[in-house]
Amino acid sequence: MTGKSLSALMLAALISASFIACGETLSQNTPPPGGSEAAQTADEAGTESETTADPLAKYDGIDYGGYKFRVIAQNTPTRYNMYFEEKQGDSINDSIFDRDLAVTEKLNVSFEAISYEDRGSLKTDVQKTILAGDDAYDMIITSLSDGINSLTTAGALFDLREMPQLSLDGPLWNASMYKNMSVSGRQFFTTGYITPQLLLTPIVMVFDKKQAENYQVGDLYSVVSDGKWTIEKLASLFVGVAHDIDGDGKMTDADFFAMSLDGTFGNALYTAAGFNTVAEDNGSYTLTLDSQASIDLIDRCAGIFGDRETVFCDLDGAGTSQQLFKSGGALFLDNTILGVIALRELENDFGIIPNPKADESVDSYYTACNTWLPSGVAVPKTCPDPERTSVIMETMAFYSDMYMRPAAYEVTLKGKTSRDDASEAMLDLIYANTSFDFNTVFNFGDTSILLRASMLGEKSDFASKYAKSKEKAQKQLDKMVESVAAGY
Repeated sequence: MTGKSLSALMLAALISASFIACGETLSQNTPPPGGSEAAQTADEAGTESETTADPLAKYDGIDYGGYKFRVIAQNTPTRYNMYFEEKQGDSINDSIFDRDLAVTEKLNVSFEAISYEDRGSLKTDVQKTILAGDDAYDMIITSLSDGINSLTTAGALFDLREMPQLSLDGPLWNASMYKNMSVSGRQFFTTGYITPQLLLTPIVMVFDKKQAENYQVGDLYSVVSDGKWTIEKLASLFVGVAHDIDGDGKMTDADFFAMSLDGTFGNALYTAAGFNTVAEDNGSYTLTLDSQASIDLIDRCAGIFGDRETVFCDLDGAGTSQQLFKSGGALFLDNTILGVIALRELENDFGIIPNPKADESVDSYYTACNTWLPSGVAVPKTCPDPERTSVIMETMAFYSDMYMRPAAYEVTLKGKTSRDDASEAMLDLIYANTSFDFNTVFNFGDTSILLRASMLGEKSDFASKYAKSKEKAQKQLDKMVESVAAGY
């Protein structure tokens, strides 16, 4: 990103025809266009296709005189939001450079990258700086569950709905964020392709193709495409799969399991059922975890995924679930797309599918996004010029959609991670309905942690345990809503 001196020769190498070709892929949360015939018809009718219009034309002539746009972000070699010169040749990394160059040329701005590897330190430093009234940053990118949540409740963030140029309800920004993360008409954070981490957060399922053939699981892609990929269908494939390899009479990571999972799969199953943890009614916000439908789902999932003779569980996400799968110790695995990328070197082929629905009546495959990766985007409340900040962010979002999304989605994910055309189609389904849940971000009264543990059978009797936490959790939610409604 900024502070890096890049030669014209490097620039020529980075901007390739493949990115231009990929630039025609679908925008997030938008239906497929009419195709070439539809475009031709529009041209023949003498009307300009929307896909050829320039949404940034309204910014023509804007010149910010080299203003230095300061971005503070969690940024590591694997979880990166900024350009790494030493990672030249990595398609996502290179596309960040392309994006920044395009914004620079459009608005006459430069970028300053303030990079943190540790999200905890970033959270602490940012909150202290903002609350001291120091205008030190223009934009923040970090973890939702370990950063953005604390900054929101501390009153450190600017209301993005007051940013005049941000099209938060448009295709450049995440629709789930717009729907689920507003309180009293105010919204303090979002996400979109402005951060490449968005594409790495979806929680998906992976299956070992060799083992799937051995256990005759059938054509899972067709099951998904037909809308029949459900919890019960998955459970039926567990039967007769797990076995004690070393013969010690107990199931450990030295044995073979039907599925290997971590704690986030509990949240993913809840989202895949089409459930939200918070309901709003005329400005009143209520936690809904103890609805009858919610309790029924939790009990059902606990009975299936809590069987430790069949399912290996790494509740705290220490990485053992992925290692088990990589070593050939499980038929199925849940993981983020970031984790799936780490499977590219496996000898056995693997397939990628969405998380199962609660039942066939659920209208779509809803994909929960991991809220711990650095995909949250916010603006400090010290923002001195909302117009300028929102113009720069909207322009960044536009060029991110043009360069970064195709690089990540088409080149890295489809070109390297998925190993067949059907898996590519599954990715399209997975990204069609990505979802972020309010309580998963804020974890009122530790109820989000309780939920995922209970969904996976790691904690029993959810209803009674939740009853003990409900009043505290609701009070925390109420306090947040009150402070937001009052403008902090």
